Amino acid sequence: MTEPREPAWDPTPPVRPPLGVELTYRSEAALLVAYSTYLVKGQLPIETNTPFSSGTPLAIRLIASTTTINMAGVVAWSREQAQGPGQPAGMGITLAASAERIGAAVDKLAFDFRGIKALVAASQAAPRALLIRYLKSIITCNVVEIDQGKLTEPGALPNVDMTVIDLDSAGPAGYELYAHIRQHPEAGSAPVLAVAQLERDRARAASLGFDEALSNPPTFGDLEAAALRCLAKPIAVRLT
Repeated sequence: MTEPREPAWDPTPPVRPPLGVELTYRSEAALLVAYSTYLVKGQLPIETNTPFSSGTPLAIRLIASTTTINMAGVVAWSREQAQGPGQPAGMGITLAASAERIGAAVDKLAFDFRGIKALVAASQAAPRALLIRYLKSIITCNVVEIDQGKLTEPGALPNVDMTVIDLDSAGPAGYELYAHIRQHPEAGSAPVLAVAQLERDRARAASLGFDEALSNPPTFGDLEAAALRCLAKPIAVRLT
């Protein structure tokens, strides 16, 4: 009877699956903005308090409603702590292959894109007109308005992709609007930008959780950068 033989020892270590990052976007429109802002350049910045080290290869999954896109990349830079405005903790990923490889998925997103819905809150006509004109020049959008006196009524707050609040003209009602938005189940995850002349008002907006706080009136470039940055930001980041 043949004695059972022990399996030969294999000195090759087991292959570990690549680390991964899964990004969930609020909508297909947000994913399209992320593509046109970052991915088309072969880059992807991610805010996280637990970034991977520079040089780490990653499997990347982008999710938006019914759309899922798989990519590969490598961590180009890593920052474990925030280093001032516009430099939060996180990492920057360089795509391992051209973004053209996901062209079919992006083409579908672009074909179905009908614009975003933006809410502009400004009590005075001139600043409201300026903000609306800038937004419509930045991205295809439909601007909606609400009666701030009816905010507490059911269904008064529309489901929008982004809100811009002029704190100078809206006054206390601007902060009340922000609170209502954050409590709204549908619009609560949408970015909210504030514009204010005084630094103290911008600091207060930042402390309350506004996504961006800009000088008032904002320059077109500042509003464009802030709006695209906010729209392209995923609502959830999962590292695996």
